[in-house]
Amino acid sequence: MVIEINRTATSATLQHSLASIRANRAKNRKQNLSEFLGALPHIGDGLEFQNSVRNEWN
Repeated sequence: MVIEINRTATSATLQHSLASIRANRAKNRKQNLSEFLGALPHIGDGLEFQNSVRNEWN
């Protein structure tokens, strides 16, 4: 990201620019979905568990 600052910029314009950058970053941040999904129980190897659960001929 490139931020250009003019020589005529005042502290008020810089503060406004920083606030808008923070707001844009907050909008673009990816959400952490782990808080909604919860934790999996300890099942050991995930691939072996899936094979045992989905194997209809076993």
